[in-house]
Amino acid sequence: MDPNAFTAPFQATKTLRRDIYPTIAPKNPELSAKGKTILITGATGGLGGEVARAWAIAGAEGIVLTGRNQEGLKEPAEAIASLSPSTRVLCLSADLTNEADVEAIFTKAVSQFGTVDVVLHAAGSMGGGPVGDLPPNAWFSDYEVNVKGSYVLAHYYLKAVAAGTLIFVGTLGASFTFAGMSSYSGSKMALLKLAEYLDTEKPNLRVFTVHPGIVAATETQRGMIVDSLTPFALDKGIQTGGLSLYLAQPKADYLKGSFVSVNWDLDELEKHKSEITEQKLLKLAFLGAKLGIEGHPWSN
Repeated sequence: MDPNAFTAPFQATKTLRRDIYPTIAPKNPELSAKGKTILITGATGGLGGEVARAWAIAGAEGIVLTGRNQEGLKEPAEAIASLSPSTRVLCLSADLTNEADVEAIFTKAVSQFGTVDVVLHAAGSMGGGPVGDLPPNAWFSDYEVNVKGSYVLAHYYLKAVAAGTLIFVGTLGASFTFAGMSSYSGSKMALLKLAEYLDTEKPNLRVFTVHPGIVAATETQRGMIVDSLTPFALDKGIQTGGLSLYLAQPKADYLKGSFVSVNWDLDELEKHKSEITEQKLLKLAFLGAKLGIEGHPWSN
């Protein structure tokens, strides 16, 4: 099977990235996180842990690790300590669909670090089953976590800080119509629209949605592994960490409100800033058809 079958058809750039490169390398001085604090949700998973490592390498002042299981936060916390002893770590357990929990994590984070410069939202839910067969509550659970949880997180982040950066972990799966994925892909599509509304209505919040690629198992064997996607899982979790460091910089403002894949080459994207922003190339369109006063330009 073509290992790029679920990647190459979705490229916005000619160059396909599968690993860290200089523009998103955590050791790149231009991506320094000195003096900055990041809060990472889903830090008990492999992707969240890799993002934490990237920010530690970049010299973050503080990293707030959150997850449902406090015990699961020990491994990334220890990794941060070994990579950057000067980085302060705060581990907090929370259910992101619970408003009191989310409000509390921001209260504690701001109390300890003064502010939260960046939130990387890696927590999510991926259920599965045919439409109509799944019990309604089971089907809707993905929306509870992926949409409601994301809204709750954004709401209390906005209450806690004057300005900041919010990075949602999305997926190209939002564009697929695969049997058994209705709740997951539908909820992730709704997340894209939520990000665009936050970008439109909250100018003090820099919002991005990123596709982390199809991530290979990390050395720690943490996170979810989908067996059917293993032949295509060639991306590194730390790519998302490097991309988040890039998006935290003012130079990434041309991508605000947009969907960005770790597989896209940022150097190539930067060459087309004007076209991307003016034509809203990385934001949702209603349909693939070209709607207008004359109707779609049919081929016959």
